[in-house]
Amino acid sequence: MRPLLCFLVSILALAACQRSQPADPRLKSPAALAQDVAGRKLTKIFVNPEARAFFAKLPLAPASPKDAAAGQSAAVWRQLDRAQRFDAVLLAGPAGAFLPLAQHLAESPDFRLARVDNWGLLFVRGATAPYAQPAVDAETFSSAEERGIYLSQMALLLDAAGQVAAARDFMTAALVAAPNEPSVATRAAALALSRKRYPEALAQVERALAKAPHDAAALEVEARVLSAAGDKEGAWAVAEELKSRAGDRDMNALFLHARLANTAHAYQAEAESLERLIALAEKQGLSATDYRVYLGQCYAKQGLARPAVEQFQRALEDSTLSATQRADITTALETVRARAGSL
Repeated sequence: MRPLLCFLVSILALAACQRSQPADPRLKSPAALAQDVAGRKLTKIFVNPEARAFFAKLPLAPASPKDAAAGQSAAVWRQLDRAQRFDAVLLAGPAGAFLPLAQHLAESPDFRLARVDNWGLLFVRGATAPYAQPAVDAETFSSAEERGIYLSQMALLLDAAGQVAAARDFMTAALVAAPNEPSVATRAAALALSRKRYPEALAQVERALAKAPHDAAALEVEARVLSAAGDKEGAWAVAEELKSRAGDRDMNALFLHARLANTAHAYQAEAESLERLIALAEKQGLSATDYRVYLGQCYAKQGLARPAVEQFQRALEDSTLSATQRADITTALETVRARAGSL
C-alpha cells in the first residue's frame, strides 16, 4: 500500500502553526501566495484538497476523487495529469498531505519549482527560469519571534521541495532569531527528523516541550522521533498523551496513535483510532482506503475474520488503486478467508 501519512513529517500543520495569533499578515493567511499565483495567468491549477478552500478564487482544475491519493502517489498523479494536463500545481497545508507529490515534481522534467512560500509550494509546467532562492534576510518583521516563525515555516517547505541546503540555512536563522519560541524548536526537530538526525531532533523537541509541555505539535514530533530512534515504548506513551490532548478530531494525531499502537501490539487501541479516522475521512470527502486496509489487518491480527474481510472488500471498491495495490489487498482478503474457512 502507498504510505498514506505513515511517518512522513506532517507534524499537524507545522508549516502554519504557532501558539498565539500572529500580528503579521504573512503568518495569518496565504494571501501573498494566492496573489502571486493569480498574477501568473495560469488556467488549470491542481491543488491538494486540504488547500482548495484557501485558493477558491484561483483558476483551479475541477476537484477529483483522486486528488487526495495523487498527493501520496506519483502513479495516481500521472493518471490525473494525463487526463487534465495541469499547467501548475499548488500545494499547501500540512506537508504530509502532499510530500510524495512535491518530491516527485521537484525531480520532474515537466514541472519546475516556481515559488516557495511559508504556506505552500508552486510548480509550473514548462517554466524555463530556474527557481530564485530568496535570501534568508529578504523579509523583515516587527518582532524577532515572528521572523523566527516565518523562517522555520519556510525551512520545512523548502525541505519538502528538495531545497535541502536552503532549508538548513533558514532553520539556522530561525533558531537565532527566536531561540525561545516553542514552535520554532518543534519545526527544527521536524527538520532534523526528516534527515534522520535523531539526537538533534530529540534535543530540539525537548526544548519545545520545556516551554510548552502540552503542545500537540511538539508531542507528535517527539513520538515520531522516539519511534524512529527505536524507543517504541517511549513513543507509544507519548502517542497516548497526544491522543488525550488532541482529542478524536485530529487525523494526524489519530493516525500516529494507530501506527504506534500497532507497534506496541495494542490492537484494540489501534482499531479504535482507525475506526475514528475512517469516519472523519468520509465526513470530509477524503479517501479512507488506506485506513480500511490497516483496520482489516488489525482485525485479522485479533482473529476477527468477518470485520477484516469487510474492510478489505470496502478498500477494493476504490477505483484509484493500482494493479499492484489491488493484488495486495486481494491477497490479504483471501488469506483471511482461507484461515476462517467459512467466509
